[in-house]
Amino acid sequence: MEKQTHLSDLIPSRALTPPPPEAEDLTVELPGGSLPVRIFPASERAPMVFFFPAEGDTLDHYHDLGKNFLKQDLTLAIIGYRGMNQGLGEPSFDNIFQDALQAFWATKEALAARGLKGPISLLGRSLGAGVALKVAVEVSSELSALILDSPIIDGTSWLAKRGLDHERDPFEVLENIKRWRKPLLIFQAQLDEEVSLPEAEKLLIFCAGHNKRLLIMPGFRRKETIEKGGSLYAETIAELLNRLASRFGRKRKTH
Repeated sequence: MEKQTHLSDLIPSRALTPPPPEAEDLTVELPGGSLPVRIFPASERAPMVFFFPAEGDTLDHYHDLGKNFLKQDLTLAIIGYRGMNQGLGEPSFDNIFQDALQAFWATKEALAARGLKGPISLLGRSLGAGVALKVAVEVSSELSALILDSPIIDGTSWLAKRGLDHERDPFEVLENIKRWRKPLLIFQAQLDEEVSLPEAEKLLIFCAGHNKRLLIMPGFRRKETIEKGGSLYAETIAELLNRLASRFGRKRKTH
């Protein structure tokens, strides 16, 4: 009998490497589980980005992203999923969204305790984009902007491609984007193997806000946006968040 695929098969449980000198780790305790958070803290009032990663990636994968954010004086908090990197419990579509919401509040509180109180934006990649959007519409009053990288558009197709069975689309992306009225930035690879450009444009059409932008990355594939985007990826996000925070002209922190 063929083994059924579960969401936990897409969430790496292998051990997390120690954080680089610029970063520190946090564990968020959940009912019946826990998840890891890796923080790259910038200056006290710097904009903060809470990032939900793609399926198959661990927190370690984004060290260069964290360092590039620090060069722009942006705090990055990479929020994992239940059971990731030796966290406890098993992720499922019954708990992943509530876990993310709880992790949002716990991370915000932990950063405030460290004296970091800048405006918060959410960033999500692939699976993480669906999670970030769900969280964003629940806590929109707490956020400055939403940034989606290689977002899921049709959750049913996304699930089927990965052998996952679910009775309905758990992401409800097009329904949720209608509830988002604040600034929206979307990174879309031109050669994305799963989502066409016309499909990605649906998010702009359905989004209820006016400050929205779809950034097409020419020659990039779905899993290359951050890796090949490098420092320019971070600079693009910093340009948006600095403008929203009226920070242009401020000297950036260097590491």
